Amino acid sequence: MSKDDKRITRGRFAGKKITFASTERIEDFRQPASDFMGQVFDFLPGEYLISDESDLLDFTDMGSSDTSEIWKRVTEIYRVSLADVGSDRLVNIFMEITRRRNLQ
Repeated sequence: MSKDDKRITRGRFAGKKITFASTERIEDFRQPASDFMGQVFDFLPGEYLISDESDLLDFTDMGSSDTSEIWKRVTEIYRVSLADVGSDRLVNIFMEITRRRNLQ
């Protein structure tokens, strides 16, 4: 079994395959991602796990789909809004933050 082919061996999900989401695009934004997670969520490196599929909903209260308070913070800190990005996907937010920094 390869390291990418993990299966749960016991419990109610026994036999189910675990597939880890890619982090290829997130790796391209390592520093902006670290800054963002610290500034917006007050996380230190190693206190979170994000992938190319991660979005702001992953960081809301359980059962909530309201990202407005997070977006308010993102807009205050980075001057980037949902209208600028078009999605809650973290990699897209990091891309827009990086794009704006490169214009300056």
